[in-house]
Amino acid sequence: MKVGIVSVGPGNIMNLYRGVKRASEHFKEVSIELVKSAQKDLYDLLFIPGVGHFAEGMKRLEESGLIDFIKAHVKSEKYVVGVCLGMQLLFEESEEAPKVKGLSLIDGSVVKLKSRRFPHMGWNEVIFKDTFPSGYYYFVHTYRVVCEEEYILGTTEYDGELFPSAARKGKILGFQFHPEKSSKIGKKLLEKVIECSLSRP
Repeated sequence: MKVGIVSVGPGNIMNLYRGVKRASEHFKEVSIELVKSAQKDLYDLLFIPGVGHFAEGMKRLEESGLIDFIKAHVKSEKYVVGVCLGMQLLFEESEEAPKVKGLSLIDGSVVKLKSRRFPHMGWNEVIFKDTFPSGYYYFVHTYRVVCEEEYILGTTEYDGELFPSAARKGKILGFQFHPEKSSKIGKKLLEKVIECSLSRP
């Protein structure tokens, strides 16, 4: 099994690499690679991490030729996982960059959190509908996703505002929090992601 982690800008990439490596230890023959440009072959599982500005994230993906590469993964029905900004990039647009189009892999948009206490940083509870373990995960973000109920996989409340902290459309997954910074429960979640990507449709 080949796991790719997009590595074209800031995004806690090495922490995610180490987190995925730890989570893959009890699976057989899992290799993990950093992806800086489009590859000839597809991975079995592809992570899109990221921190910072929506426009900068999309610019880096475009300059690296990775937009079509990511969409090829989706078309081939392989798992793609967006983490933090990477989750937001899966959607159509963001208030942070009104003129910039996202990957548009999931219908919906990104808006600023209503709270004035920015960013939403630290441990907070994620309630999953199914598949993944509910519990406290580590967050650092100022924007949040708005999408149809059918795509909401998990929710979190911050300062009285309930928002989707995890999304899913088929084999496209998004986590607003950082599983690689979320201790044992984050490891369990990454193990589950790997397990899902190994299972046949």
